[in-house]
Amino acid sequence: MNADQAAVRQAIQANCNTELLRELQAAHRIIRNTLGILSVNQKAVLAERNARDGVDGEGITRAHEREAVIKRAGGVA
Repeated sequence: MNADQAAVRQAIQANCNTELLRELQAAHRIIRNTLGILSVNQKAVLAERNARDGVDGEGITRAHEREAVIKRAGGVA
């Protein structure tokens, strides 16, 4: 691989990372909006399903874990 090819590959990777960060930030906002309209009972069901599926974390939506990843990637949660 020459220098031009390496530069192109690096630019593609940077664009991919930027896109992934943007999607993660959007998902974070969507999840927060959803939590804002769920009832207490609906939140309990969500917590149960997340635990069942092995995607539970510190909270029912892994908000703290998501925020940490967003910050490490240079974004704002």
